[in-house]
Amino acid sequence: MTPYPTTALVLPAKYPEPRSVKTRLVNGTAENGYRGLKDVPDASGRVIGQDEAYRLAAQMYRAFLVDRFAAHRGRDYDVWLAASQPDYTEAFRSITGPDIPYHFVSGANMGEIMLGIFEALLGRYAYVLISGSDMPHLDEAAVDRVRASLSSHDIVLVPAQDGAYNLIGMRRPHRIFDISRWSSGSELEETVALLRQRRISHEVLDEYCLLDIDTIEDLVQLMRGPETVEAPETNAFLTALDERLDFAG
Repeated sequence: MTPYPTTALVLPAKYPEPRSVKTRLVNGTAENGYRGLKDVPDASGRVIGQDEAYRLAAQMYRAFLVDRFAAHRGRDYDVWLAASQPDYTEAFRSITGPDIPYHFVSGANMGEIMLGIFEALLGRYAYVLISGSDMPHLDEAAVDRVRASLSSHDIVLVPAQDGAYNLIGMRRPHRIFDISRWSSGSELEETVALLRQRRISHEVLDEYCLLDIDTIEDLVQLMRGPETVEAPETNAFLTALDERLDFAG
């Protein structure tokens, strides 16, 4: 195995409670006519409605988190949970396991949260990577590729299919998160433009393009693809969901 400098992989997350996570998946967005999980019928043809959709979305997100922390544990880097809910510290242990360190975060938006993580952990670690938790699996090859690129770049980005980025690594803290709007689909484009303007050494790993599960279309794409490697909780949830609901209806 290629040795890398000390590395932290940080997963920002919310505790998976109904109505607090995956709201776009449940309710849809303007772009898809506000069609979401709430509008999907069950096998009898009855639309499940918002309350049940929120419950299922939280259950799915919990499966993502269980699978992600299990898959990253025991690697040649430290994995951290980043969350802004100190009251859920013990509850999170049933998801992450008791050995995962918890970094408390705050900020008005995702950019402020990420900057705080980098400023807190760079110095303790040579490389810090932040990966979104809206997907059930991250290929370890992508983690290694980011770390390899950080040997010659200050910042490395892995695109997401929705126009954002799902993984960002830094070896020096840079204040590069003052973009115009988060959750807009232009995060990657705006960030790269800013990096070029400020002449900050960076690389975008276009060979990876990760799927965040934010909308009903994303969920269907995940369900219709192959089973997710190293994601048994997610695979079991998706199989049961597909048997129960009519996504073609």
